[in-house]
Amino acid sequence: MYGYALKLLRSRDYSVSQFCQKLEKKFGSAPQELIEQLLKKNFLNDRRFAENHAARRRDRGRAVLLEELSARGIAPELAAEVLAKTDWPSLREAVAATMDGWKLSPPLQSRDAARLFRALQRLGYDEDAIREEIELQQVRE
Repeated sequence: MYGYALKLLRSRDYSVSQFCQKLEKKFGSAPQELIEQLLKKNFLNDRRFAENHAARRRDRGRAVLLEELSARGIAPELAAEVLAKTDWPSLREAVAATMDGWKLSPPLQSRDAARLFRALQRLGYDEDAIREEIELQQVRE
């Protein structure tokens, strides 16, 4: 079982909860001694997993990442702490990047503005701030 655990951890990082689920699926149980040994050797580390996950998926937004980390078994306090340290793009940068990616240019049609609003809202930006930024985009060009 230890060899299988090392093989799993060699390919990618897991949260403790995910790792236990993998072992339970394969062997029917996840011995606490094995988990403690892997934690002691720092082969399993929830903080490292959360930081790596947030860095890889930074474009998803704070609210989405908080939900994803919670679903992967990361404690809400740890997830909030890690996400607080993550450098997020400003709303202006997010609007510009999304408009560039979608090949939109001001003035936006109401359908495109609504689509942009929903996309930014899913990323966790404040609704009022999004409205203001979209209105500013309309005036800029």
